[in-house]
Amino acid sequence: MRAATSKHIQDETSSGLEFAVLGSLEVRNGSEPVSVNGALQRRVLVMLLLEAGRVVPVSRLVAAAWNEEPPDSAEHQVRKTVAKLRSRIPHGPDIIVTDGPGYRAVVDTDQLDLLRHQKLLRQARESLDAGEPERAAAQLREALALWRGPVLSGSGGRVVDAASTALEEQRLSAAEQLYDLCIDAGEAAEITGELRVLVDEHPLRETLRSRLMLALYHSGQQAAALDEFARARGHLADELGIDPGTELTGLHERILRQDPSLTRPERSASRVPHQVTEAPYALPFDVPDFSGRSSELKWVCDTARCAQAGAPTVLALDGMGGGGKTALAIRAAHELAEQYPDGSLFIDLHGFTPGQTPLSAFHAQGDLLAAAGIPSDEIPTVPAGRAARWQSYMRGRRMLLVLDNAAASEQVRALIPASCDSLVLITSRPRLTGLDGAEWLSVGALPEQDSHQILRNTLGAERVEKEPDAARELLRLCGGLPLAVRIAAARLANRPHWTVQRLVERLRDHDRRLDELTSEGRGVAGALLLSYQSMPDDQRTAFRLLGHHPGRYLDAEEAAALLDTDVLTAEDVLEELVDVRLLEAREPGVYALHDLVRSFVQRVAQGQQAPEDGQAVRRLLDHYLNTAERACDTLFPGRRRFSDRDEGGRAREEFDHKDKALQWLDQHRDSLLAAVDAAYHGGLLWHAARLPRELGFHSSIRGYDASANAALEKGVSASRQLGDQPLTRLNLMNLAMGKWRLGQLRDAVARLEEAVALSRRMEDVHSEAECRARLGQACNSMGELERALHLCQEANERAQELGFTRLDGSSLSTLSLIQVRLGRFEEAAQSGERAVAIFDSIQEVQLSVDALSNLSQATEGLGRFKEALAWADAALERCQRMSMPSVLPLVLARRADVLVRMGELEEAADSAGHALAKATRSTDDIHRATVHLSVGRVRYAQGDLDTAKAQQLLAHEIACRMELRYDEACALWGLARTAEAQGHPQTARRHRSAADNLFSLMKVPETAR
Repeated sequence: MRAATSKHIQDETSSGLEFAVLGSLEVRNGSEPVSVNGALQRRVLVMLLLEAGRVVPVSRLVAAAWNEEPPDSAEHQVRKTVAKLRSRIPHGPDIIVTDGPGYRAVVDTDQLDLLRHQKLLRQARESLDAGEPERAAAQLREALALWRGPVLSGSGGRVVDAASTALEEQRLSAAEQLYDLCIDAGEAAEITGELRVLVDEHPLRETLRSRLMLALYHSGQQAAALDEFARARGHLADELGIDPGTELTGLHERILRQDPSLTRPERSASRVPHQVTEAPYALPFDVPDFSGRSSELKWVCDTARCAQAGAPTVLALDGMGGGGKTALAIRAAHELAEQYPDGSLFIDLHGFTPGQTPLSAFHAQGDLLAAAGIPSDEIPTVPAGRAARWQSYMRGRRMLLVLDNAAASEQVRALIPASCDSLVLITSRPRLTGLDGAEWLSVGALPEQDSHQILRNTLGAERVEKEPDAARELLRLCGGLPLAVRIAAARLANRPHWTVQRLVERLRDHDRRLDELTSEGRGVAGALLLSYQSMPDDQRTAFRLLGHHPGRYLDAEEAAALLDTDVLTAEDVLEELVDVRLLEAREPGVYALHDLVRSFVQRVAQGQQAPEDGQAVRRLLDHYLNTAERACDTLFPGRRRFSDRDEGGRAREEFDHKDKALQWLDQHRDSLLAAVDAAYHGGLLWHAARLPRELGFHSSIRGYDASANAALEKGVSASRQLGDQPLTRLNLMNLAMGKWRLGQLRDAVARLEEAVALSRRMEDVHSEAECRARLGQACNSMGELERALHLCQEANERAQELGFTRLDGSSLSTLSLIQVRLGRFEEAAQSGERAVAIFDSIQEVQLSVDALSNLSQATEGLGRFKEALAWADAALERCQRMSMPSVLPLVLARRADVLVRMGELEEAADSAGHALAKATRSTDDIHRATVHLSVGRVRYAQGDLDTAKAQQLLAHEIACRMELRYDEACALWGLARTAEAQGHPQTARRHRSAADNLFSLMKVPETAR
C-alpha cells in the first residue's frame, strides 16, 4: 500500500516538486520557491536527501544538526523539525516518511539533482565501456553542470560537510575524466579556461594541475604549461612544505624535452571542420540569495540599455575586497544576457587571488577564445597574432564580457573589443583610471536593510527576529561589508546552538574581530592583506603609519604629521590609498577608514613596528596639542597660556575666526579623546596630561562632559605620575568644572579644594584666584551663598590686581548671580554690566552668555522687564551663534521667566517648551532643575496647575539629588503656590514652611524668592 501511495504521489508531483542540494538548498514547486527557514530545518532536510531512499536514524540527524554539542532535547527538536518540514513542503508526509528508527526521503531521480548527477555518472561509465567516448563526455558534462557548490554552501556542519567532501571528490574525479576525454579528442584549447578555474579552486590537487599542463601544452602553450608547474611547486612548498609528486614532476620533464609520447592527438578524420554553431554562455552561477545593491544594479542595467550604438560599453565596478563586486557583476550579467545574442563570457583575471599571479592579457585572450569555442590550432601562440585573433572574433558580434578581479588597466585594455555593440563589465579593487571611455561606479558598504536580508536568508527569519537588537549590532560590527556579513551568518548557521548575541560579544573584541570573520581560509583579513601586499613598499609604509591614527576619520594635516611630510604630499598619499580602496574620501581633505580596515591596519601597525613609529605618534600628538591649543585660544580669549613650551609641533597659521576653530574641535573631538587614551596607555604622559585641558574647554560649549571628564581623569593621573604640580592643579580644576556641569557637586568641590591647596603650595597666586572663583561657583550651586559671595569677591579683587582680565569677568558674572539670589539687585546689575563689558572687550562670546543671562535676572529683580528681556534675547543670540547645547535650555528658560512677568504667556510657553525639549537632549544636568522650574511658572500662570505641579516635583527631585539648595527651595515655594491654588492649604503650608527654612539658611530675602 505504501509503495502504491508513494508512486501515486511521485507521479503527481514529479513535474512540479524539485530539490537541489548540490550547493545551497533549493526547493521549488513548479516555478514557485518553497522556503525552508532556519539552519536546523535545512540540515535535517539535506541529510535526508543525501541519503534519499535510505532510512536515516534520528541519532544521525541529531549529529548532523548539532555536531558535538546537541542539547538534551535534541531528538524531540528533530521530530518537531520533521513535522514542520512535512507541513511546509507540498505532499510533505509522503516525501518524508517515518521508517523504523528514523525517517526516509521518498523522491525519484527527476526530483533531486543529486540522484540525476549520480545517474549521469553511471551512464557515462557505461558509455565508456561501450566504446562511446563522445557520448560519455556529454554525459559527464551534463552531470557536472548540476554542481553549484558544496552542499549547503559549506555551512552544513561536521556531518553534512563530510558527505559534501565525498561528493566533491566524486565531482573532481568526473571532471578529470572529462578533461582526459577532451584532450584525447583534440579539444585541449576549449577546456583551458574552465580547467584553470578548477585548479584555482584546488591549487594543491596535482592530478588537476597535470590536466591543465597537458591542455596548455597541446594548445601550443608550452611556456604556460611550464609556468603551471612552477605555480604548483610554490603552492605545495608554502602550504605543505613538500615537492610535487613523481607524476607531476615526470610530466614537467616530458614537456621540457617535448617528449614524443606527448604528441598531440589527431582529430578524428570524420570530424567536421570547426564551426561556431551556438553562442557561448559561460557566466558563473548566480548567487541565489543575492540581496540589496538595487541602486547599483539599476545603474549597470540602465547604463547598458542606454548605451550608444556602434561602440563597446565599458562599465567598471571598484571597491574594497569583500564588497560584493563580483556578485553584483554576475547578477547584472544574467539580467542583461538576453540583450547580447552572440553570447556571454566570464574570466577571473586573478588580480587579487591568493597565491596567483595576475593573468596577462595574452593568457586571458587565449582563455576567452577557448571558452568561445575556438579550436586550439586557430589560437595564435604569439602576442600580436593572438590579440588580432581576439579582436577579429569580437568584430561584428554583440556579446557580454565580464572581466573580473582586474589588477591594472594594462591587464584589461587589450581585452576590450575595438568596435562593436558589446558590453564589458569590469570589477577591480582600485579604480582603473587608465581606461579611457569607461564609466565607473564605486561599490561601498551595504545598507543595513540589505545586510539584514542576507542574515534572514541564511539563518531564517525566526532566528533573526528572536534577537533583533543583537542582529542589528552584528551588522554594525560587520560594517556593511557583504563578505563579513556572509561569513558571520555562515558561522551562526553552522552553530545552531549559538545565539546571535554570543557572536556579537566575540566580535566586540576589537583585537579578535578579523579572526572571527574568517572561515575556511576565506575572510576579511585575507582580502585586505592582498590589497596591502600589492602596494609598493613606500605606500605600505605610509599605510602602516596611518594605523597609529587613533580614530576612524583623519585629514591631510594629521597624515602629514604621521608621515613627517607636507600637507600636499600627505594628501597625495591618502588619495592613492583611496584609489586602492583602503580609504574612503568623505569631503575635500577628509578621509575615513572602514571599521574592519581600521582593525586590519592597526594589526599591521602592531605586528610590523619600526623605530620610526614612536616618532610618528609623537608628531601626531604634538599636532593635536598645538592645534587644539590654538583653537581654544581663539574661542576663549584671555585664558591663561599654560606654558610657552613647544614640543616640536608643526607650524600652522592661527585660526582667523572662531567658527573655524570650533569646527576643527568638533571634527576632531573623537580623535582627541582617543589620542588621550593612546598617549596615557602608551606612556606618553606629557601629552596625556596636556590634551585633556582643551577637551574640557571644548566640552563647556558642546556638552560632552562624561567623555571629557574621563580624559581629564587620565590627565590628573598622568600629571601626578610626572610629578608636575602645575599640570595637576590645572587638570583638577578643569575636571571639577566638568563634574559641576553634570551636577556632581561634592566631587567638584573636593577637587577644587585640592587645587586651591596645590596653588598655595606652589605660591601661584594666579592659579589660586582662578580655583577660588570656580569654588565660589560650585558653592553658589549648593546654596552656600555667603561662602560663594566671599570667594568670588576675593577672586575678583585678586584678578584686578594681577590684570587677569578673563578671571575678572568670570568672577563678576558669578558674583552677579549670587547677588541676585541674595536680593541685591542693584549690585547684581552693576556686576553683570561690568562682566559683559569685559567679555566684549576681549571678544569672549561663551562666558558673555552667562553674564547676559545673569544681568537679565538682575534687571528683572529691579522691575525693568523690557530691559531684562533685551538682555535675555542678547544671550540667546550669542548662544545660538556659538551653538552651545549645554547653556541653551537655561537661556530659553530665562526668557520664559521674563515673559511671564510681562504677561506674554503664549510666547513664554513657546520659549519654555523649547527649553524643556533642549534640556532633555542635553547631557548637562546642572541647569535642568532651573528649566523645570521655569516651565512650572509658565503653566501656573496659564492656570494649568496639574502640569505646573508635575514640573515643580521634577525640579524638586533633581535639586534634592544634586544638593542644589536654592533650586530646591524655589521648587518648594512653587509647590506651595500650586497647592494653595488647588485648594490644599495644609500641603501648601508644609511646602512653604520647608521653603522658608531653606531660604532662611541661605539668607535669601523674601524679595528674591
